[in-house]
Amino acid sequence: MPKRKPAKRSAKSKNVSLGTKRARSTSAQRPPTRLRTRRQQAAAPNVLLVNMVPNSLSGETNQDSEPTLAVNPVNPLQIAASAFTPDPGGGDLAPIYVSTDGGNTWVLNSIVPSDSAQGSMTADITVAFGGSSNVLYAGIIRLPIVNNTTRLNILSTQNFLSSTKMKVLLDRTGVDQPFVEASTAMSGAESGNDQVFVGSNDFGASNGQTATIDTSNNGTKFSQVTIESRTTAGQDGPPVRPAIHSDGTVYAVYHAWRTFDSTSGNGTADIVVVRDDNWGSSNPPFSDLKDTDNFSGKRVVQNSAFNFNDFLGQERTGGAVSIAVDPTNSNVVYVSWADEQNGVYIIHLRQSSDRGVTWSPNDLIVITSATNPALAVNNQGTIGFLYQQLVGSGAQQFVTHFQYSSDGQNWTDLVLANTPANTPTKVFDPYLGDYCHLLSLGSDFYGIFSANNEPDQANFPNGVIYQRNHDFNNVQLLDTDGVTPVDPSIDPFFFKVSP
Repeated sequence: MPKRKPAKRSAKSKNVSLGTKRARSTSAQRPPTRLRTRRQQAAAPNVLLVNMVPNSLSGETNQDSEPTLAVNPVNPLQIAASAFTPDPGGGDLAPIYVSTDGGNTWVLNSIVPSDSAQGSMTADITVAFGGSSNVLYAGIIRLPIVNNTTRLNILSTQNFLSSTKMKVLLDRTGVDQPFVEASTAMSGAESGNDQVFVGSNDFGASNGQTATIDTSNNGTKFSQVTIESRTTAGQDGPPVRPAIHSDGTVYAVYHAWRTFDSTSGNGTADIVVVRDDNWGSSNPPFSDLKDTDNFSGKRVVQNSAFNFNDFLGQERTGGAVSIAVDPTNSNVVYVSWADEQNGVYIIHLRQSSDRGVTWSPNDLIVITSATNPALAVNNQGTIGFLYQQLVGSGAQQFVTHFQYSSDGQNWTDLVLANTPANTPTKVFDPYLGDYCHLLSLGSDFYGIFSANNEPDQANFPNGVIYQRNHDFNNVQLLDTDGVTPVDPSIDPFFFKVSP
């Protein structure tokens, strides 16, 4: 299963020993969490939360972690999603989740190239719709993995509901954690063409400058762009995240490794934002934002500490980033990242109002013992912030929060899920995922996360819908016969919030 690849370390590793790490999450160990928050519970009509596993798979107990989501801007009732979910038939195609009713119900559609000998699934996978084309794009680490070498595919389909296998647009090896974003140019030379950007950590890049974006201005042919401009510790970190504005401004953030000790897993990284003002076609691409050293890419933070070998409960850490641009104003951009301070994993959020040139000197939010930050901004300029926080000691919980704010100062906090963190025992890394996903369409926020699927209504304070058979009264999952008990596992959960 997927494993991020630091220098001189095995690329794909299963069954990491749980006895070697402990969660650093007791109240004595945590610095204060700084939140300017109105803790409100949204009315039920404003929050839709759905366990996405179809009823026909009620007996499955897979670790369906690391999810992403795509909503069709042409028809928001059409939604696609992905996770580490195998094809139930065991063939050479992996499934995506599809919904045609706005996320209320979901089925699987196996159209992603895969390999039956390695589980009929993919390693890393992300999905995104074009802006007005109805085309669904995917970036995957394709199975089988041969000689410990990862294989990138960028894929597309004109009809994500059909049974036709997705078309391979790009195929090369040595790439980790592809993350796809797409839009459609509405004016200029590229008017009507899908603009596709796939961020990744490309180990084929020269000089250890592995932060990479594959770009396409027609949704078919791709060019590879190295966005790292400085000296690295032999590579950059796994996450490279693009963010697109409809005026042609494209941002990206990456975890730029400056030091790394492969024995201890300790390192330092800069959180770097790059920008291109012409759909990734500047000369050179992504060079429109420079720092005081005259290199491309603004260092929002320098020497951010991380430990690539550490865990938050059963969830591995090592550095995470997210970025979002305000659809009403491309000057306004937000960045979140994770680091380790005094043995505590912390996520931060900052804002720029001048196209990434300067950033708020202080964090808008600091969340301790938390991971998987995800950002989006709606058409009212409201910022949404999704993350998962480990709380308690002993019987710990992962609490999935969605917060939103119109001013970056006053926040409404919705607890979407408060689920056991210690069960089930993980099968592979990542446990919940190296990321979850958030996006906006109009004024609505759409998101996806993975969590323990125990059907306890107390775990979901804003309500939840289960497709798979369950018994809320006895807190028990049930098989397809509606009687046989099924053990808890990790499932993807879809949500929609209308502030």
